[in-house]
Formats: sequence, structure tokens, C-alpha cells
Amino acid sequence: MNKLIEILKAEGRLITEEFKLASEQGEGTPQEVADFREHAVQSFIKRFLPQSHIVSKGKITDLDGNQSDSIDCLILNPAHPNILDSQGKFRLIFSDGCDAAIEVKPNLARTDELHRSLRQGQSVKNVKRSQTPILLAYSSPPHIIEHSQRIPFYVFTLKAFEPTEMLREITSYYAKNSIPLEEQLDAIIINGVGLLKNIKHAELNVYGAMPPIGKNTGWYFETWGEATPIGLLLALEYSFPAVAGISESIMRRILTKLGRVVTLRLGDCV
Repeated sequence: MNKLIEILKAEGRLITEEFKLASEQGEGTPQEVADFREHAVQSFIKRFLPQSHIVSKGKITDLDGNQSDSIDCLILNPAHPNILDSQGKFRLIFSDGCDAAIEVKPNLARTDELHRSLRQGQSVKNVKRSQTPILLAYSSPPHIIEHSQRIPFYVFTLKAFEPTEMLREITSYYAKNSIPLEEQLDAIIINGVGLLKNIKHAELNVYGAMPPIGKNTGWYFETWGEATPIGLLLALEYSFPAVAGISESIMRRILTKLGRVVTLRLGDCV
């Protein structure tokens, strides 16, 4: 397990280096810089998912025809229809086949970029899955069913406000704009630092501790440092996929053996 930890730490350092290299290679061409950074995160995700999953980019469409903003990294379930154009790109990406969405931002220590990420997240949350992926759904409360029909949304960045300051900015934006809880993002991943997570329902709190850390809702900060890629993969593993699985994934079994992380509860949900 120690070897896997070192591998994932190295992956985090590689992403940081690729972001820096993108700035050097694409100087003067913002789209090229953005493409290099997106590819760095997409490549990492691809290496740690089963080969049957697809990592793509684009807008998500629900069965009513609603579309999200374009998102940098979309994880598509193996059940997603393989609707490709002549260039091998997806013509349509359906909410019912999208496991998770990750937007890539180099710098969230800027209020405008942070707010733009929150708006992109809301656009993703508003293209709902037509069915819950929960097996035996009748045994789950309505608010968990509703949550499971929203696509998990994350933002990946190298730089951000200090966690408590970033939380103030986020909660202020959500409160000012009356954004419902289910339309809010799920986590911000700060590579080399940790994860700011929005745990919306106590039933989905996996910390295994007594309140206020465990069995509670709110905003939490997980301090991962160089091992932040582990935190990202765990967040993906514990989110609802588009299609129910019948057994725990191998990656989840592995990651949950890697030890605990220092976690702080920073505030209530808004």
C-alpha cells in the first residue's frame, strides 16, 4: 500500500509539472494552455479508472434536452452509448451515462474564476439523470434519491484561497443567489493541499467518527498534501455513479486501506 501512496503522490507532482509546462509551451495562446492542463487531469483519471470507462469533454444533455456548460473532464459510465463523430468525439453526452464532472481551473485565488466555477457546477447539477442509480430505491429516503440523480461535480485547481476564506466566498455566493443545496458543487480539489468538501446529507458522511466530524452535514476540509490525488479518487468512489454496480469496486477497496486523513469541519451547509 505504501507503494501505491508514493505512486499517487508522484501523479500529483506530475500534474503540477504539466500545468507549468503548459504555461511555457502555450505562451500567448490561452486555449492551448487550457487544453494542456485539461489533458493532464484527464490522463490521470484515465490511468486510475477501469478501461471500460471513458474520459471526455463537452456539454451534458439530459433526456428533456437541457444542456450544461462545457466541462473539461467528464467520466462516462461503460453503459453510455458510443455516439461518436468522424473525429472520435462524442456527439452527445447524456446525463444518464455520466458518472462525474470535473472542471479544471489553474487559479481559484480569484473571485471571478471561483464564481464562474460555481455557475458551471450549477449548470451540471441542473441536467438530472432520469432515474436513480440506487438499487432497491424504495428503501432510501426521497432526499437521497434526489441527490443520486444529480451528477457529482468537482473543481480541480493548483492554487486557491486559504480554505476558510474560500468557504466564505462560496457560501456568500450561494446565499446571495439563493442556490439550492442540490445545485451546489461537491468538492474543490487543491492539488498538493487537500479537498474542500460539501457533505449535503448526513447519510453520505463516510468519516466514521462522532459528530461534528462524522454523522453530520456541512463543509469539511481534508488535508492530503502531496497525496491529494488519493482524496480525489476516494471522492469519486464514494459518489453515486450513473449506473448502479452490484459490488464494491477494487479501487475503493484499495484506497480505503491507505489510512485516515486529517479532517476539519469548517461550517454548515447553506
